[in-house]
Amino acid sequence: MKEKPAVLILEDDKDLADEINFAVSNAGFEVAICHSIKSFWQYVSHREVDVMIVDLGLPDGYGLDVIREVRASSEVPIIITSGNSAVEERVAGIELGADDFLGKPYNSREIIAKITRLLSRSRGSQFSGRISRLAGSAEYLFSGFALDTQAMSLTSPTGKDIALTTYEFLVLRSLVERPSIVLSRASLVDFVYAENSYGSERTIDNLISRIRAKLSAYTDTNLVKTVRGVGYVFTGTVNLE
Repeated sequence: MKEKPAVLILEDDKDLADEINFAVSNAGFEVAICHSIKSFWQYVSHREVDVMIVDLGLPDGYGLDVIREVRASSEVPIIITSGNSAVEERVAGIELGADDFLGKPYNSREIIAKITRLLSRSRGSQFSGRISRLAGSAEYLFSGFALDTQAMSLTSPTGKDIALTTYEFLVLRSLVERPSIVLSRASLVDFVYAENSYGSERTIDNLISRIRAKLSAYTDTNLVKTVRGVGYVFTGTVNLE
C-alpha cells in the first residue's frame, strides 16, 4: 500500500507543472506529471492515481475527453484547471464529473487545500487506466484494417500503423461500432466532443475527410459514405475480435 497519496498532474505548460509539483510534493504527496493525453494513458496503464489535476487545453486533445473516459469507470477525485475564464467550460467539466475547478494562475495553498478536501471525501477511490481500458477494450477488423480501442490505434492491411489524431480515432470508432447505421453530424459531435466543447459539424466534416484520405491509401473502397443532408455511414463489414 502506498504511504503517500498519488497526485497526477496533466498539464502541458512545463513551468507551471513544475510549480505545482514543487508545492504539492512539499505538502507530502507523491506527484507525477504528464504533458499530453498520450503520456497520461501510458502512465495510468501501470500506476494507480488518488487525485487528478487535469488541464482542459492540451496539445493532443481536450481534458474534457479525459474526464469523460475516467468517469466511465472511477470516482477518483478530479480537479480541472484552465486559463479560460468562460463559465461554459467550467460547467462542462463539472457536468462530466469533475469535482472542483482551479483557474490559472494557481495559488499553491488553494491547490493543496482542494486536494486534501477531496481525498477526505473520496473514500479511497483510485484510478488505473489499465483496469478500465482492458474492461472496455476491443479490436474491430474491417477490410484488412484493425482498429484497437485499447491502444487507440489503426493498423493497415499491410500491417503498418496508421497515425490518427485523438479525434480522428474517436470519429472512426463511432462509425465502426455502428456499421450500416447512418450517423448525423450532430450525433457524431455528441459522441466525440463534450457538451460545450470545441466540436462542430464542420469539424466532423474535416475529420471525415482526413480519415478517408488515410484509409484510401490502402483500399479503393469508400468505407465512409456521405448521406446527403444527414451525415455519414460506415459501409464495411466489421468483425469484433
